[in-house]
Amino acid sequence: MTIDNKKGLINCIYAGGTQFSAQIEAILKAAKKDTHGIDITKTMPSDTLWHDMAKRLNTSLRTFINIPKIEGYNADANYSEESLVKILAKHPKAMIGTIVMEGETIMHITRYTELLNFFNVDSAGLEKTMHTQSPTTKRQTENESFV
Repeated sequence: MTIDNKKGLINCIYAGGTQFSAQIEAILKAAKKDTHGIDITKTMPSDTLWHDMAKRLNTSLRTFINIPKIEGYNADANYSEESLVKILAKHPKAMIGTIVMEGETIMHITRYTELLNFFNVDSAGLEKTMHTQSPTTKRQTENESFV
């Protein structure tokens, strides 16, 4: 499996079957941008892709896995990166959060609202004064990305 990292395409890698994944899927479905959701309970990315994502995020694969959630695994053990890929392949629902990529930008998010950063949702331009003016609800910024 390869990930297309063309500009404008948002790729999300997540474990389906959870409330968090349902929220991610709803945002992707409602998006007016080109999106690609990859549910690892159905399609597991290659070992190489996992290692590449961890390297780009400057982290260990351990940060993607809730090891204490998996019965029979020691949360304090020092698993190799290769072992962590195998653990994730065997227990995809233990994945923490979602990995989101657009072009060269990559983030590991753990709150679904963080995904909105990739859709240029503009709340930075909202201004409201108490009871003296109506809120400004039109875009106040121009072509700015908040990622």
